[in-house]
Amino acid sequence: WIDALPDGADAPTTLEDLTDPIYADQLVVMSPESSSPGLAFLLATVNGTDDWEEYWADLVANGVSVTAGWSDAYYGEFTAGGGDRSIVVSYASSPPAEVIFADPPVDTAPTGVLLDSCFRQIEFAGILAGTEHRAEAEALIDFMLTPTFQEDVPLNMFVFPALETAALPAEFVEFAEIADDPQTIEPAVIEANRDAWVERWVEIVLG
Repeated sequence: WIDALPDGADAPTTLEDLTDPIYADQLVVMSPESSSPGLAFLLATVNGTDDWEEYWADLVANGVSVTAGWSDAYYGEFTAGGGDRSIVVSYASSPPAEVIFADPPVDTAPTGVLLDSCFRQIEFAGILAGTEHRAEAEALIDFMLTPTFQEDVPLNMFVFPALETAALPAEFVEFAEIADDPQTIEPAVIEANRDAWVERWVEIVLG
């Protein structure tokens, strides 16, 4: 929350910035054990820092707070929910939501996006193996991939559509920020290492 940053502090622009003492006690994150944004942020640090374990030790030393889920962080400890922390792990699509739901209305987003920390998170829909309603399930998936459905996704789920040709709402065009080169890790590498990474994170952060 830009206006709630400590006096003299500019908005952070890199992952390393979050370990700067000027942002002490300002960051709230979610546990990767129980939160998909929390896991995505952990993966961003695994991929985007020289030594992710040392990085998290530095965050702990700088007063990072951990919640079980996104709602606890965003509507609890983060400024938007009346908390005293100005930096939260969230989605790159949060600024449009903050403009749309602002009361009183605002002309500019009160938050920014730390693009260096963005990890590409893809949400899926699938069909259960062995279903007795395969045709109906396929029809639903097909409908979900139509422009009608995809163009309805941003303002209902506040995520970007999967269909590249889907038109974005004006609020997303004006206020959303998209990382040109988001953090990514091959799915097979995540699958092979996720449990060990999370266990090590627990040791470092939660003790």
